Amino acid sequence: MNRIALILPLAAFLATGCAGDRGLHLAARTNDASGIRALLSQGAKVNSTVGLGKLTPLHFAAMNGAQASAQALIDGGADVFASSIYGTPREAALSHRNIGGIAKLLEKAERKAQGLPDEVPEARHAAAPAAPAPEPAPRKAEPTSDIDSPARRGAERPDDFALVIGIEEYQSLPKADFGARDARTMRRHLEALGFPARNVISLEGSQATGSKLRSYLEEWLPLNVKASSTLFVYYSGHGAPDAKTGEAYLVPWDGDPKFLKSTALPLKTLYASLAKTKAKRVIVALDACFSGAGERSVLAQGARPLVAKAAELAPSEGRLTILAAASGDEITGTLAEQSHGLFTYHLLKGLSADPRASAKSLFDYLRPRVQDDARRENREQTPVLAGTALGEPLLAP
Repeated sequence: MNRIALILPLAAFLATGCAGDRGLHLAARTNDASGIRALLSQGAKVNSTVGLGKLTPLHFAAMNGAQASAQALIDGGADVFASSIYGTPREAALSHRNIGGIAKLLEKAERKAQGLPDEVPEARHAAAPAAPAPEPAPRKAEPTSDIDSPARRGAERPDDFALVIGIEEYQSLPKADFGARDARTMRRHLEALGFPARNVISLEGSQATGSKLRSYLEEWLPLNVKASSTLFVYYSGHGAPDAKTGEAYLVPWDGDPKFLKSTALPLKTLYASLAKTKAKRVIVALDACFSGAGERSVLAQGARPLVAKAAELAPSEGRLTILAAASGDEITGTLAEQSHGLFTYHLLKGLSADPRASAKSLFDYLRPRVQDDARRENREQTPVLAGTALGEPLLAP
């Protein structure tokens, strides 16, 4: 199946935008530079987008390594910094392993758009010896963990899907330490277990807005997930309780604990949206807490921490299995030496040891380890398991 069919169903694609704009996307994918120039001369919009992913024609060219069509689009005024689910067009090229000529072409176009030279020019004449350049500041090493590089273990499972959300830097809230790293590592593990990269939607940081979360939950997943699918949803970031009712919410990048009903996602809404998909099984893993007492939990200023309703942490639909990092009155923590959430680290450590582990056996592995590490920090953290079919492999087919 081609990438367009996987990103956007054909019927939806043909119903989007005007004919010229749709033609630009098709011409970009097939490397039809002359067709692009003809469409642009007839008024087609060079930066038109399709689908929830907000993909421009230049993104299509980048993802398919179509260098000639990319050049024609750039010559026609394409925005080389246009944002999409894959980032800029150059980032989209790199994420689809197109690291040759088209990536260099897009990098050159970015530099030109910023008013920078293609390359640093060499001096034409000899000059007095320049003062030695200052030593560059040592680059801060990226944190590493023994779970960051999973071994490839499973054959590709084309019907399985995942939504992976990780937020560390919020628009106007304290950090949720290592939230984005958790999500990136989770995605690598899912792909190693056979989830196709094209079926894993990853929302990190500012991509994880409330509207985008709802778009994927309420539109994209129900449209794409099949009756034969396993659907895995992972969230690492802040949770919050309603100060009056105790109802539990996931807090997106642009969420505000003072206005949870309009800016955050209730857990019960998450479960209800997942229940509407055709998936034969749905697994949810939550590295967040809902007490409002700190760490990966926030509360409106002036409100007191409280216990989130226990029922909100458990699924209400038979196909759902839930693994949560902490019970309703506790806070989650991180494992600083591994640069990951405590729950996420032990979850992935257990999956690495036994990819076919059942939900129950994986929970039995991680629960005492999370509790022990939390007690070393002089606090309690007790993971929660709820749902059905707990003896079946959690993520293996």
